[in-house]
Amino acid sequence: MPSNPVSISSAEASRTSARDESLAIRIIARSFYKELRSSGYTPKHVLALSTELIELITLDLRKADAL
Repeated sequence: MPSNPVSISSAEASRTSARDESLAIRIIARSFYKELRSSGYTPKHVLALSTELIELITLDLRKADAL
């Protein structure tokens, strides 16, 4: 089995993974926003959608905390 010339610790891998995930989320959010705007939704519509999503997530988190 060939050795890996670049060795990183699990902490470094975790930070890299978290950065990659954060970047992916930002890209998805920007793409979603652009898609909504190009489909005719106004910034107020997007804000209303965002508010509703936050409410749904909050409810999920409360349910999870209650368990």
